[in-house]
Amino acid sequence: MRTSLRYWLIVFLTFCGATQLGMSQNLTPPTTIQIGWASNAFDTNIRADGVTTFEEAAATIRFELGTFSPGFDPRTATPEQWVSSWIVLQGTDYDLIDQQFIQTATLSSNATPFAANTRAYIWGYTSKDVAPTSEWLLVSAASWKWPDLNAAATPPVFSMGDAGPADAIIGQINPSNGDFHMQLAYVVIPEPGSAFMGLVTIFGLVWMRRR
Repeated sequence: MRTSLRYWLIVFLTFCGATQLGMSQNLTPPTTIQIGWASNAFDTNIRADGVTTFEEAAATIRFELGTFSPGFDPRTATPEQWVSSWIVLQGTDYDLIDQQFIQTATLSSNATPFAANTRAYIWGYTSKDVAPTSEWLLVSAASWKWPDLNAAATPPVFSMGDAGPADAIIGQINPSNGDFHMQLAYVVIPEPGSAFMGLVTIFGLVWMRRR
């Protein structure tokens, strides 16, 4: 299914891109470009409990194609910072019948934060609430880069089928054992840092001495 999905997405988007170029009398680079983004169809996808499939849960799972504010690294940031720094290009709901999400987004500018050749991400979630009951999946494959609108190029495809296990920042994608395609993970709420706890302790001691 992975090969078929990617093949037809590329065929469709290449046709769209060629048509868009052909409409320009001078064959100048397009002012917009289509980006296909999708997961594999009819694969097994698991909720954070490690047992329940997306279809068994029958709940809405949202996926978004986007990126973070310039210089932001989700691997070293807190969940709250993810939410506040996230910029969406397009969103769609997971299809419980086809067992996938699939969409075509339009990129119309390389202005920040969609600068050419910077990283794109796909974020799946049951809720963006930073709570232990929320389930997230954040993936970014090395090949997922925003295209340069100043250069005529084949429209890109960001396929979850091309991502490897190491490309998942939270959750899991395409594990080596092949048991599933995507798995969400519960959001981990970070505990207060040691410096903060030290300040709380000092404040408490001072308050007790003044009583």
